[in-house]
Amino acid sequence: MSSLLNSVYSMTGKADNKSVVLAYNQSAGDIVASLLKAVRVSLPTAQTLAKKLKGSSPEQTALNVYDFMRQNYIYRKESSQNQTSKTLPRIIADSKNGSTGDCKHYSTTAATIFKALGMPVYFRVIDQVGRWNHIYVVVKYDNRTIIVDGTYPYFNRETSYNKKIDVKV
Repeated sequence: MSSLLNSVYSMTGKADNKSVVLAYNQSAGDIVASLLKAVRVSLPTAQTLAKKLKGSSPEQTALNVYDFMRQNYIYRKESSQNQTSKTLPRIIADSKNGSTGDCKHYSTTAATIFKALGMPVYFRVIDQVGRWNHIYVVVKYDNRTIIVDGTYPYFNRETSYNKKIDVKV
């Protein structure tokens, strides 16, 4: 675990155990709405972390955020019956304890940091297998797009999909 994660953890204090539990039969839209709420609630926490991850360009900032998640987060698939959205303090506390979450939690982290920096950020929801099953973040600026999917092994690349929807954060 990085000293940056420890530093942010010590500043945010103990996270409460409130995570929004999403029922299995909720739509992708309901899940995205819950993640948007988690981003709004998390913005005050993200300010310090965002300043530390800000790079000299949007690409460098995005790479810093991607690297932060890849170095500090451990992917944990959630069961389809117990899907959660989490605030940034909860995600950081879970990461410190060795269990971060899935693509929703990586996306909440990235979106919150970019939003705190005033960068134009979107959730990209994709259908890979005949249903909406994955989410990550894209930063759009100057007719350019940067892909930030902390669960994917390559920066600024995305997995193949059948359909996509971009939702402004």
